[in-house]
Amino acid sequence: MFQNNLKTIVRGYFRNGSFTILNLLSLVIGLFVANIAFDYIRYEFSFDKFHENADKLYRLAWNYRSQDYSIVMFENGSDSSKQITQIEALKTILGVENAAQFITSEALEYIEHENKRIQEKDFLTTNTPAAFVEMFTWKLRGGSFQDFGNGSNKAILTASTAEKLFGKNGLDDPSIFSKTIKIGNENYALSAIMDDVPANSHIPFNVVLNKKKIDYWGSRIYVQVAENLDYKAVQDNINASISLINSKIKSDPLYKSHFLQAITDIHLKSNILYEMKPPGKSMYITLIGLFAVFILFITLFNYANLSLAIQSKKSKTIGVRKVLGAQNLTIFMQLALEGVLLSLIALPIAAALKSLLRPIFNNMMGTAISKSLTDSPEDPLFLLASAVLIGFMAGVTPALYLCSKKILHLFKEDIKQTQFQFFPIRKYLIVNQFVILLGITCVSYFISKQIEFIEKKNLGFQKEGIVYAYSSIDKQDLFQEKLRQLPEITSVGNGSMFGINSFNKMTYKLPDKSEVFDDAQQLYLDYEALKIYQLETSLDKSKMDANGEQPVITLINRTAAEKLAKVQGKPVDEIVGTTVITEPEYIAEDGKVGIPFTVAGIFEDINLFSLHEKIEPYFITISPKLRMDGRSIIAYNPAQTEQVLAKISSIYSELNESVPLELSFLNDNIAALHKQDSQTADLLFYFNLVAVLLAAIGIIGITLFMVVARKKEIGIRKILGASPFAIIKTTINEYVYFIGIALLISYPLAYYSINKWLSNFAYHIDIQHFVMVSIGLAAFLVTAILVGIIAFRAAQANPVESLRSE
Repeated sequence: MFQNNLKTIVRGYFRNGSFTILNLLSLVIGLFVANIAFDYIRYEFSFDKFHENADKLYRLAWNYRSQDYSIVMFENGSDSSKQITQIEALKTILGVENAAQFITSEALEYIEHENKRIQEKDFLTTNTPAAFVEMFTWKLRGGSFQDFGNGSNKAILTASTAEKLFGKNGLDDPSIFSKTIKIGNENYALSAIMDDVPANSHIPFNVVLNKKKIDYWGSRIYVQVAENLDYKAVQDNINASISLINSKIKSDPLYKSHFLQAITDIHLKSNILYEMKPPGKSMYITLIGLFAVFILFITLFNYANLSLAIQSKKSKTIGVRKVLGAQNLTIFMQLALEGVLLSLIALPIAAALKSLLRPIFNNMMGTAISKSLTDSPEDPLFLLASAVLIGFMAGVTPALYLCSKKILHLFKEDIKQTQFQFFPIRKYLIVNQFVILLGITCVSYFISKQIEFIEKKNLGFQKEGIVYAYSSIDKQDLFQEKLRQLPEITSVGNGSMFGINSFNKMTYKLPDKSEVFDDAQQLYLDYEALKIYQLETSLDKSKMDANGEQPVITLINRTAAEKLAKVQGKPVDEIVGTTVITEPEYIAEDGKVGIPFTVAGIFEDINLFSLHEKIEPYFITISPKLRMDGRSIIAYNPAQTEQVLAKISSIYSELNESVPLELSFLNDNIAALHKQDSQTADLLFYFNLVAVLLAAIGIIGITLFMVVARKKEIGIRKILGASPFAIIKTTINEYVYFIGIALLISYPLAYYSINKWLSNFAYHIDIQHFVMVSIGLAAFLVTAILVGIIAFRAAQANPVESLRSE
């Protein structure tokens, strides 16, 4: 029985070859999109789950002022014994089985071994090495994690870093673990080589260093909670015992509490200060998932529409089978099997397409989804399961419809039914197709326009032709002196970097007011940097360009000025000269409260951070002798970028610095702030193109069938004098009705989705309602062209030949 059904299905495929190809193409595209979207969503939800103790690992974070920090402050950062005491005290708290602390650095360093030297970044330094290798699961390639956990000044290299230093053959040489490597100015014994850190780890590093002391004001602390113990109870225990960990913090009025974050939640459910990697965004995952589902729906609608059209020609055959005793279930299974079989034929094509395009997808989205089916054993199973499910769902609609019809109706010669153009279910499917198409096109359009708005927005400062270069503090003046001699460089300054992620805010108040604010960002620049950024200020430019001694002053932005003016009840222009006390919680030994400054001027608002964040009060202290961590701010002619970089490198090499030259461009920093936004916009744009392609396939297919079904009618109309234009108009008219209804349904849904997405930005475009109508008109125009071409070819046919056909 099954073999006969299979033969019947295959014959049907060949008998209706054009429609089979269109259905097959739809299923290939639908399977590919569904699987690539599933891979992406699975990847985003997989972060840090590879650790064996993932369900027991938590990050210790804290709330200070009104912000949450992923870095925990030391009681005394300069005392290495205090750092260890902090961790040991944490381990004594009920429910804490183990604890590790470390810091991370993205700064470039030299790694040297014998006569070879390489540059590397992303260093992780821990003073709890044993806990670090015990709590987290890293794959060992060679050496010993246990050795790393004992003693100090030891190192672990990832495989990629080790290969750069020792070569490919060096990874298999056990003698390298008795070698010493030099990092910066310190020597380390190489303890182990591990696999590269999985891309779905929120802790990125290339090198792990074991040191007695962490040279930083705070650390990242992770704890392992006891089995079957609620982490909230452990969190309460930590807060109750905080004086054991940091006795000073308990009395700090700005301190709120510590809290635990599950390590598997950090990527998607955390966005606090100083994250090691940009966290994922649940809304973007939802959008990508919905686009994929909607594309899958269009695939199913295409199949259902074309299958119903094909099966309507075979209604008498189904009627005969019912008369001969065939059960509805038997007919249903055969029709459903047609969808499953065609989907299984589409499967290897979709799988090949997936393997081919997955590297491109990874590059575009910044993911590390495995590039071949064999890398992920569950992939083939999912592909097969999805193919069967999608094929079955595709075949369900025509199967249910035809099985539900009575035998007499199957035999009844109803021209409207035979021609198929008046099937309510067909209209329902086509309208739904257009609802989805118009909806996701509108969403994709406005997302793309928001990205364009971000790229073109005036941020309030110069962003082109500015590069940051880093040198040692000792040689910074000499480095800058040599840079200023280059004709391609227009200016060199010092100070804060722009286009960055938000950092800790500071408190401030007015002397005669009790209210303390905690929303200000403090920046530092020298006078040259102020000119490089081209900030618009109320300062007298002649004083800024003065060659004599320039004073240390503080400017506040327009937002801060308006806020302070409102508190004082005076005009904004009169705020200059006002005294502001920062960090009023700090009281000096002489009883002086806070750190006061006098407002010397106002600068116009700038978008220092991403456009997701609202502009808040910014204070900029201008100091002529400012130096910041060896950073030089260099302004140059963007048309001469290559020459400038080459000359900067040449000058730097003459300094014989112990660290590599590190450069970063301001416009690249700004682009990085919206990298996820741009990646998602690009993916949704491509998904939208796929949806348009699928809709076009469906429209072409159903129009071809309708024209074939109406062949005699078209022939008769031509004999009676109908022009080709009249025939084309009749064929197109129905789609006006379809798209009109679809626009009314999709409009509010698209508006809600777009508004929801744009609300994530503090600064965004407005929703232009005429655009949605324009998209509807464009959809009709494209549809009319596709349908018109097919109808025109039918109208050009010889009417005599049309009347002869059966």
